[in-house]
Amino acid sequence: MDEKIAIEKLRGIKNIPKFEAMLLTASVITQLLDKQNIKPIIVGGLSVEIYTQNEYTTRDIDFVSDGYQQISNILFTLGFQKEGRYFYHEGLEIAIEIPASDLAGDYSRVTKLEIDDENYVYVISVEDIIMDRLRAAVHWKSVEDHFWAAKMLASNFTSIDKGYLFSQTESPKETELLNEWMEQLERDFNE
Repeated sequence: MDEKIAIEKLRGIKNIPKFEAMLLTASVITQLLDKQNIKPIIVGGLSVEIYTQNEYTTRDIDFVSDGYQQISNILFTLGFQKEGRYFYHEGLEIAIEIPASDLAGDYSRVTKLEIDDENYVYVISVEDIIMDRLRAAVHWKSVEDHFWAAKMLASNFTSIDKGYLFSQTESPKETELLNEWMEQLERDFNE
């Protein structure tokens, strides 16, 4: 995809639901960056929204990626403006943040999510976003993050890599909370 096609594609998403618009915007950006061997990975709220099948709602797209300058250049070409730490597209009402260049997780577990025949994005693994939210629940006492981490764990319980989750705990409190959730889900699934 070249930049002209990308701009046209973005013009076509103004009147679709916000979640779909964010995914398609992320896909356009991903495809342009793939040509430069840059792999932007969706993290944060949009990854939670993806893994909860749109039950959680976010207002922005968070990418983790190297190549910040190349990403900035593409975003400016696509009509985004820099506002503080965000890039914002007024016509699309979509904000993008690039909070880090390194993934807080395992790159080999990143998922390539095929949206349709021509659109795709890269997403942090469900295990790694669960651990991100579990840490926020434990260390920041975030009730919302506690809820969404538990929900993602429950929704993906039969396919999740439980051993990997436990290998990623960084404190006794994280292990304790993960154990509580696992024991409860084992009981729920065995009833």
